[in-house]
Amino acid sequence: MTTKQLLVSLPSSFDGEPESQARAALALVVTLALGIGEEAPIPEDPSTCPNCGQICEAKRTPYCSEQCREMAGFVRQFRTGLVEEWLALSDKQVALGQVFWHVLGGGRPLRLSMISPKERERVFKREGGLCQVCGAMATTVDHSGSACNRTSNLRAVCETCGTDRAFGSPLILDDPVVQERLADIALRIGSPRAIRCCDDAVTWDWRKYLQRRAIR
Repeated sequence: MTTKQLLVSLPSSFDGEPESQARAALALVVTLALGIGEEAPIPEDPSTCPNCGQICEAKRTPYCSEQCREMAGFVRQFRTGLVEEWLALSDKQVALGQVFWHVLGGGRPLRLSMISPKERERVFKREGGLCQVCGAMATTVDHSGSACNRTSNLRAVCETCGTDRAFGSPLILDDPVVQERLADIALRIGSPRAIRCCDDAVTWDWRKYLQRRAIR
């Protein structure tokens, strides 16, 4: 399956249900990946984070941050999905679109849409109706940790402090840092050859990477 074939199956706008919007988010990076030729791989250096290339001395993970771990995981999943062609399935597109939007910094709006009004009200009551970040009046809820929708993993927030942004939100896409991250991901999923050592699910072995880091 090629990126061009995948793009044909994805929505071209953020209209519609949250599931369709998640697939449209995936279309953003697929569009940028079109036409990218084979890029030269970046030499492996265990003294650095395999995802971003920054110096990293962590002993339990090869990555310098959770964000880098999640970004590398998305790249591997996407590249695997193209090769194995399971990305042709709409439910897989929804799942990976959610992951992609979270990696960009937009949080988990699809998961948020699944929270019932009663559950939201329970969170508001628990927090006294106040934003748990700035103390202003809370207007919505978001996730305080993982994507789990249990009440214990939700917090009341105001619109400014909330981290779960709607798919396609300009607050995310207009950020220069996000634009740079988007371009990097597009390059790595568009290149026929894996650019970073952590981009290929078949050859990537994070334990061996850490072992080599330890003996340097």
